[in-house]
Amino acid sequence: MGEVVWLGRYPVKSMGGEDLIEARLDASGVVGDRRCALIDEETGLLASAKNPRRWRALLSMAARYEPDGCVVVTGPDGEQIHTGAPTANSALSRALGRPVRLTDTLPQDASMERLTPPTERGAGTMTHSSLAAGTPGNTFVDFAAVHVITTATLDALARRHPGGRMDPRRFRPNIVVRLDDPAPFAENTWQDQTMTVAAHAEIRIVAPTPRCAVPTLAQGADLPDDPAVLRTAARLNRVPVFDLGKLTCVGAYGAVQREGPLRIGDRIMIAA
Repeated sequence: MGEVVWLGRYPVKSMGGEDLIEARLDASGVVGDRRCALIDEETGLLASAKNPRRWRALLSMAARYEPDGCVVVTGPDGEQIHTGAPTANSALSRALGRPVRLTDTLPQDASMERLTPPTERGAGTMTHSSLAAGTPGNTFVDFAAVHVITTATLDALARRHPGGRMDPRRFRPNIVVRLDDPAPFAENTWQDQTMTVAAHAEIRIVAPTPRCAVPTLAQGADLPDDPAVLRTAARLNRVPVFDLGKLTCVGAYGAVQREGPLRIGDRIMIAA
């Protein structure tokens, strides 16, 4: 048992997002979450900060989802870019210093580059990965529809790395929950269980969430680069994920089992 203490969504992949008081789950996740992405005109790949050598600047931008479904991006210089405007692609390209185009349709063969972080085998190598393998619909999530983290896990990381800021935004979850039992990394044990939120929405937990380089990168104006974030997580929590072996994980991926509302303060229950 526990309660929801934070909600977030990220309307454009790898950009900063929004803190929410309430949200709604549909089959593809939080409504408005990862609904758009940028495509690199030169390579045809999706732009993702998982390749920080090329796309870390995405994290200096922020996006918000409007009630009418429009997405508005705030550039690093404060420029407001309305994604439906005819000049949106040129403005985004100018801000990133590279030709890009915005899309709200997931290409059939969508893939992105991912830099293997220093905590994992093959550190420093670049691989290609597909998107949304565990999610129905048209969304740009990495794997599953929802990402959940507990406050106990964030607190455990903060205790081990007191000089850092374990702000939930570093890990880009949708839901942060405070459990009545404060044991950290409880998310590791939730696979194949169901999180029920306020007796309405249901999220089936799929697997612990493997971490990439993104939590170590500067995000917005108040979260600086911090390579120790991932090293700290690796010291505390390396667990098996599917057939991939042991990986550094923080949080859990979930699939939407029943649609419904989410609100700060909602009670949650996790059960088989």
